[in-house]
Amino acid sequence: MQPGSDIAPQDPATNPEQEAWRRPTTVEARLEHQASQLTEILNTFHELRLYVEQHATHTVPPDPGPTTVQPADAAQTPAHSDPLSAQSFTRGGIACGQRPLTPSTGAAPLVSPPTHSAIPIPMAESPVSAPMRSSARSSSWSSAPETRKRKAATTFETSGYHQGSRSVDEYIDKFQDLAEEAQFPDGAQLVFRFRHGLDPRIEAKVANMVDGCPSDERIQEWIDAARLVDYNTRANQDFRSAVTKTRTAPAPVVWNPGTPALRALPAPPPRPVAAAPPALTAPAQSLPFSRRSDGH
Repeated sequence: MQPGSDIAPQDPATNPEQEAWRRPTTVEARLEHQASQLTEILNTFHELRLYVEQHATHTVPPDPGPTTVQPADAAQTPAHSDPLSAQSFTRGGIACGQRPLTPSTGAAPLVSPPTHSAIPIPMAESPVSAPMRSSARSSSWSSAPETRKRKAATTFETSGYHQGSRSVDEYIDKFQDLAEEAQFPDGAQLVFRFRHGLDPRIEAKVANMVDGCPSDERIQEWIDAARLVDYNTRANQDFRSAVTKTRTAPAPVVWNPGTPALRALPAPPPRPVAAAPPALTAPAQSLPFSRRSDGH
């Protein structure tokens, strides 16, 4: 009993509502009512499966709009003419039946379970969407070669295909792929583009060849000549590098740790220089006696 309440608690044994629910007839009525609700759910799933089987190969119908429920007095028989249906309503474009309750028990009559397989049937592909996808796929495949052709032709107009730091073989392989995609015919235009992208040193040697100079109309002759010049250039570089290493190789120095280090010898004393002979002087001339200074 709650505080402040004047209502006395009732004994469960004397409560009329609880006593009514304990009666066997009331319990059976509740069970039958729940069974009828489950039956309605099973019937709805059964009707949905029948509808899917009937419309599996057709296109998906458009959305009918908001759900509308018909009143009980305007009930109509659904399209599948279920004899147990009394009302019909629309849910997402699917007609479902609603069975009335019996006046005696308040439960709908039980319906036997469906006899078909419970494996879900996949929806077939729309006959309209399949050709559209196939046509889009074929158009994409047909436009792919044209796209590659335009891209290759645009690359030839830039310096992106030039040899640069690549080898001659790599440049030739890339050039042949671009020429095939751009569909350039063999001729002066193709040879001009090949010479323009080739290494200037190799291109000058090929153009100045005295014997076997390639023609300006044959791309294969220029390819063979470029490979030959590149091979000869690399062979000459290998030869010169080997000769340079042979000439500049220093003599090996053998050092014995037991050998004493050499010391510088003292310089020898200077040799005595011979004295110069005395200078020769002319003898004095004899003068007459009378001219002597002593007066004798």
